Amino acid sequence: MLRSTGVLVGLIALAVLPPATWSFASGTYVLGDSIGDGLATTMGFNNLAQIGIHIRGPKALAQVERTPPGSTAYIFLGTNDAEGSLKNIDKSIEDILDAAAQRQLTVIWVGPHCVRKAWDKQASELDEILRNHLTKAKVKYIGTRDAVICSGKFQEPDGVHLTAKGYRYMWAMIDGAGGTPNTAVAGAPQKPADADLTTASLASRPAQPRVDHRLVMEIHVPGAPSDPLVWTRSQN
Repeated sequence: MLRSTGVLVGLIALAVLPPATWSFASGTYVLGDSIGDGLATTMGFNNLAQIGIHIRGPKALAQVERTPPGSTAYIFLGTNDAEGSLKNIDKSIEDILDAAAQRQLTVIWVGPHCVRKAWDKQASELDEILRNHLTKAKVKYIGTRDAVICSGKFQEPDGVHLTAKGYRYMWAMIDGAGGTPNTAVAGAPQKPADADLTTASLASRPAQPRVDHRLVMEIHVPGAPSDPLVWTRSQN
């Protein structure tokens, strides 16, 4: 322990990390659009995703460049692109895969889900484009257009984004499709044992124990007793 007479020494100790952050290995990141951002935020995963990101354009490539080499990258891209033309989008998909290969990333691409919008037909078409392209490229692709997501029960009023339950359900789909890398830390959400994902995912989850994050500060004052004055603040 550091001691210095007349000097304020602060030692910050995080006694326990929130349980959600244990569900991804440190070398695993979520990239992509607001859907990726929503899932990563809900699950507590390492997050590089942002709103308004498309397959086309430099922003997705910039996210790849910010991902540490050798990492596993879950890429959530396609929902924003489905609102516009899909012509020649294969070239942009390939650009992202090339950039990921240069950084030796393990890519798991999560496709666009159903939306309650007029352009959902294009989202379905893009799902097929991505599935075919990534299969040929031998890259793991996970589609999310299942009956539960498409029912709209997990969607926000905007008809696009998901509720917290929806993102947890989506992660169960990804995990159930073999999307969790072997490097994942124990404590990740497990895929439902029941064959019916709907029932399993809607089941109530046990409450997480409260976590005590404690800030510990030692104050040493000239002439004070040898035992430091310790100030603590709990953040629950």
